[in-house]
Amino acid sequence: MSQTIATIVAVVISSGVSLLISILTIISQNRKTQYDLKESLSLVKADMGRMQEDIKTHNQYAKMFSENIPAIRQHMTDVDRRLDAIERRGA
Repeated sequence: MSQTIATIVAVVISSGVSLLISILTIISQNRKTQYDLKESLSLVKADMGRMQEDIKTHNQYAKMFSENIPAIRQHMTDVDRRLDAIERRGA
């Protein structure tokens, strides 16, 4: 009977140690995963910041060009009129 109790105690201790090791492994892996996710998130945030700056720069150029197009068209019209006048005088 005492051998049976000793066997049961050994199994319980062995199972407890295995359970403890499993829990510690899971906790350790969870911490590593959280660290990796935080690192990836910070890289994504940095990339997003750079992309936002690029978009702002692009939008500034687009706005500048769209504001200048009417003036450029007017200037081209004036140049066309002057060329027509020169061609008429020379013809």
